[in-house]
Amino acid sequence: MAIALLFSACADKTSYVKVVDDSISGDISVEKISERVNSESGLKELQVMGENETDKYMQLRYRVVWFDKDGFEIKSIGENWTELPVYKNANFTIHIVAPNKNATDYRLFINK
Repeated sequence: MAIALLFSACADKTSYVKVVDDSISGDISVEKISERVNSESGLKELQVMGENETDKYMQLRYRVVWFDKDGFEIKSIGENWTELPVYKNANFTIHIVAPNKNATDYRLFINK
């Protein structure tokens, strides 16, 4: 049950999702990462689907750091850790919306 670290398909992008807590690296997996630009708001959206592969409830946390097209960090409330309850042997979804239209890349971190 190795943790899947998924990177964006484009070689020139720096977006990624990473589990940064070794104590849960064999307990959760990131199954799918989807991105889109919302046609109404023009904001980038990120959806991460994962799975708790244990028979224990977990209280995870995640945070996202957004960057503009030049690689400069965009300050946002998403930089704060957000709690995420993950039930035993269950899937979980993280849905995040960019703070503004300048956000093109991201780094999403998950820990316990």
